[in-house]
Amino acid sequence: MNTDTSATARTDGGTANSKTNPSDDRDRSGRDVRTLINYAALAVLVLFALVTAVQLYTAVGGVIDRWVAPDYRIFFRAAFNLVVLLLCVGGISLQLRRLD
Repeated sequence: MNTDTSATARTDGGTANSKTNPSDDRDRSGRDVRTLINYAALAVLVLFALVTAVQLYTAVGGVIDRWVAPDYRIFFRAAFNLVVLLLCVGGISLQLRRLD
């Protein structure tokens, strides 16, 4: 047990303040760039997801128009809109819980 603590004491070089090490600044800026790239990739993916969701929504509307009798289209559209609304409310509440 004592050898582990003495080994870690030797590896840090005896410096208590790691901010004086210039390589830490380079590592931090590298992490900042990677974080920005990850956020940019996330933004692009969210944009694609939004475009795809709109296209899916309109495609389902077309399927309802084609396959459902005109007398029942309003009920199918209402049911579909309700499902989409409930999924959105569930996602919003999940995100609010994560932020809290």
